Amino acid sequence: MSSNQEAGSTSTSPPSGRNFLDLPIDIRYDVYTRVLHVPHPLYLFREPGCPVETFAPEKPIRWLALLSTNHQIHREASAALYKTNQFHLMDTTQQESNLLQSFLDCIGPVNAASLSHLCISFPAAENIEGQPGQVKLREDSLQSLKLLQDQCAKLSTLEMIVHSKNSSVFRETDDFLQGALLSIDAQFKAIPSLKRIVVRATVHDGVPSASAKDFMRGLGWILISDSGS
Repeated sequence: MSSNQEAGSTSTSPPSGRNFLDLPIDIRYDVYTRVLHVPHPLYLFREPGCPVETFAPEKPIRWLALLSTNHQIHREASAALYKTNQFHLMDTTQQESNLLQSFLDCIGPVNAASLSHLCISFPAAENIEGQPGQVKLREDSLQSLKLLQDQCAKLSTLEMIVHSKNSSVFRETDDFLQGALLSIDAQFKAIPSLKRIVVRATVHDGVPSASAKDFMRGLGWILISDSGS
């Protein structure tokens, strides 16, 4: 074989020194999403005096190991982690806003702005003292919604759970209920990124009523009950 033939048959070696970060960002992001997305919600809770913890059912082994690779990958992968997963707050008391605040503080403003899907308790409402017929959101519920407005710039889906501890609003008069729902909806409209509002009712005994469901659907909300309706 001639030297020219030998030269022509020599395969070209890949450039040396290439690594994962040499890939285009969209390819890296696709990898982050495939590794870090889980098909079930991530449940947030906190014991008194303790930091926020996350319960991830059936999470993969070394699920978050990618975040420990280096600073750049940690930053890029964290954005994918918070954008592609659902986070459910597991607090049915008036302290839920504190849990939400602690969670947002823990992950930092950049990651908070990446969140796309959150689940909270259905906001509570009350009468305005001295103003019969006037309704306002309870302070803790309003605080939670303000946190979402101020810190979750990419929030696109918000789920709300109606449970035994916050279903009293649905047992009030139609005027009170509609006033409360309109107040809640006004807060949602202050989150420009919000595209999908889901209400999950886990209580029974006619709550929410058919008329309440119709009113919420009229606001563009999605209603899901225990029966799936």
